[in-house]
Amino acid sequence: MIPVRSGQVENEAWVFREDGRFGVAVPLVSSVKIHEFFAGAKLGAVERDVGGHIRTLLRLDSEFEVLRNEFAVVCAQFIDPGIDGQERLALIADPLAWWDRWRQLLGNTNWDRRAYSSLGELLALERLRLQGIDAKWIGPLQGTADIQANGVSYEVKSTLSRYGSVVHIAGQFQLHRSRHSALYLVHQRFEPSMTGDSIDSVVRRLVLGGMDLEDLEALLARDGLHAGGAARTEKYRLLESTVYLVNDEFPTITTSSFVAGAIPAGIVSIEYDVDLSALHGQSF
Repeated sequence: MIPVRSGQVENEAWVFREDGRFGVAVPLVSSVKIHEFFAGAKLGAVERDVGGHIRTLLRLDSEFEVLRNEFAVVCAQFIDPGIDGQERLALIADPLAWWDRWRQLLGNTNWDRRAYSSLGELLALERLRLQGIDAKWIGPLQGTADIQANGVSYEVKSTLSRYGSVVHIAGQFQLHRSRHSALYLVHQRFEPSMTGDSIDSVVRRLVLGGMDLEDLEALLARDGLHAGGAARTEKYRLLESTVYLVNDEFPTITTSSFVAGAIPAGIVSIEYDVDLSALHGQSF
């Protein structure tokens, strides 16, 4: 922790290196959880020993040495107190607002995890458990389904579209049916809302219902949804939830769709879209 000499004690700042990461830090008076990242940068609230005292710090850091000069430009703006310290006051008051402006400018949308996708899986998990079904969430493990429960598998697809019913099937194994296990597809339709559910609110309910918090947090972290991340508090209202049995009448493309049950040589992946509007589903 090397102090940045700005001549203003009230606007302290440091540069640091720790565990292969480097960046800058400023004091944070609150104990709020912050854990945000995109591409090569991360913003977080941590506690560290500074001059013999444990202090809460707001840190901006990276691990990409080859881009350290470019990253330094963002770091300089991060610790700049501005006129009469107004920029620092704004940063400390709302770190996520500062972060969101830079993310919109420099972020790659491919890195932005859509919170409602994980929310849809968690709500489906909660619905099954409320029915007394011993369901297990495995979506972040990139398996062939999102939820497994007593010989039944569930694939969950979520959307913010008010009217469309087209779902994207990512790969020939996603709707692959086992001979010994029934498979269902759950289609969840959401809209952003000030009073709906968030990932954090559903996690709290699941933990109260007996699920292990550490297990849930580990799975959410695999989806890039760490505790303290803004995406975890985004609220959505569930408009519609429909479940479809994936049977012989459900349109799928799997290995059994090809001659001799084998995908032609040279084809490494198959992705396709299914229109659910022509299929019969039930309220979930």
